[in-house]
Amino acid sequence: MKNICKAFVLFATIVNLHALHGKIVFYDGTYVIGKVTKVDESSVYIIPVGLDTPEGVLVGNIDSLNMENGMIPVLNSAVEYFYQGGTFTPNNDDWMASATQQDYHEHIDLEKEFYSINDPKKHWNYFNFSLTGGIPLFGASSLKEVEPSSRAGQLAQMGPNVGLNIQFPYYPVGPVDISPGLRLMTFSYKANHLGDLKALQVGTFANINLRPILFFFPENLHLTIDLGANYNIETDLDQNLENYNIDLPLGFKDLNDETYMGPGIHFGSSIDYYLNKIPVAFKLFFNANVVPQTPPFTSTFTYFGNVGLSMVLILKRDTKNNSGM
Repeated sequence: MKNICKAFVLFATIVNLHALHGKIVFYDGTYVIGKVTKVDESSVYIIPVGLDTPEGVLVGNIDSLNMENGMIPVLNSAVEYFYQGGTFTPNNDDWMASATQQDYHEHIDLEKEFYSINDPKKHWNYFNFSLTGGIPLFGASSLKEVEPSSRAGQLAQMGPNVGLNIQFPYYPVGPVDISPGLRLMTFSYKANHLGDLKALQVGTFANINLRPILFFFPENLHLTIDLGANYNIETDLDQNLENYNIDLPLGFKDLNDETYMGPGIHFGSSIDYYLNKIPVAFKLFFNANVVPQTPPFTSTFTYFGNVGLSMVLILKRDTKNNSGM
């Protein structure tokens, strides 16, 4: 009796070792879930959840058999793949028949659709393109009006920031995910001691996603950190000394030949929310921007902080509506 029990345990262990989870769907819509141990020309052998031994189900009663690895060995009561011992083997018996050839290609299309529907890649694992809009909140002392301006002590008049980002997929680096990207942003400020500057910022950045650490956050809510270097170029600069009270260093008579350009950096953080059903996300961000001062002091730096919102378009191809030709 002990030998019989041992044999039974050994048999059950071997069977489970080469079993894959699967779902048998019948024509009436009911289904059975369990571990599939074998598929042959007439039956599917499955250990239903809650049981210990396999049971045979006639292929003629099965609408489809879906495996955990995406395979569909049985479709419309036709065995497309045999399965035993952890190995799938194509059913080549009727491949010379044109009807079976058509069924096989239909099976491949269904398998692609299965992978598309159950795509493990999340929105943040794709390239994305975003439009950003922000407003300055604060600035360095060098951006505040000085005497004799009637606005002495107040922040220079600063325009809104508009830009766009192109971002690569995230790559795991240590405990976080990092995504490189390219960035364009406009900024402007106007003060009596600085003149009127409008500029474009062109740069690169690295976006650090803390999601792997903050795993207890909702899946679609991510906290990120942004770090980047950029180059700043004027699009319009007015420093007419008849309109602005700009202190000139020794040796300067005017600023007519001066231009605004130079390197800078930015850093900040954002809270990102990814929508489930459409490839769109929204980012609420805060950034600190270090930029050159206006001429003739472009070798020194100033800074301002801005807050804003980005709308992100996930560059994910929709395979269902854009099938290959």
